[in-house]
Amino acid sequence: MTHTEQVERRSGRPRSEDADRAIISATLDLLGEVGVTPLSIEGVAARAGVGKATVYRRWPNKEALIVDAMATLKGPLPRPAGRSLREDVMILFDSQMAGYEAARQRRIYACFMGEVGRHPELARRYINTVIEPRREVMRGVLRAAVARGELRDDLDIELMLHVITAPVLHWTMRDPERPLDKSLANRFLDVTLEGLAPRR
Repeated sequence: MTHTEQVERRSGRPRSEDADRAIISATLDLLGEVGVTPLSIEGVAARAGVGKATVYRRWPNKEALIVDAMATLKGPLPRPAGRSLREDVMILFDSQMAGYEAARQRRIYACFMGEVGRHPELARRYINTVIEPRREVMRGVLRAAVARGELRDDLDIELMLHVITAPVLHWTMRDPERPLDKSLANRFLDVTLEGLAPRR
């Protein structure tokens, strides 16, 4: 059960999917327009066309609402095929890049990432709820690749995780108006995997 579902169960009120969607959409719009700090529950409620109490019945505070809204941009966890490291990492890359396809999404990410460091509780929630599950998928891919002999076994898994995923995040933050080209992602991956391959 998600945190939002727990809140609804405690409230004893039925869920309204239309209200949920309106609140999440309003939150994302405001994140892209004003960023994290000026965003308020009152502003979200007004944009969504619902009462402030409707928002609070679903989310206990602004941080929880923002994290749930940002999670919708990521979509479901990717499911690597487990046949090869390159194939699995490209599946993960495709999933990561899907969240940056539209200009609206890139603006939201740019505003969010630019401010999240000034909000420790928000950063903690976002990492634990949204980022860490995806990191664990990547860790599984890397461990399997080491076991198959596709990666050096003397490298730290956490280090490899950051080395492989950092270029996509860097590109997106460097130029939020321009989507990451898949051919460029392939070149990033080729160079990275060559450096991490077992020594002959």
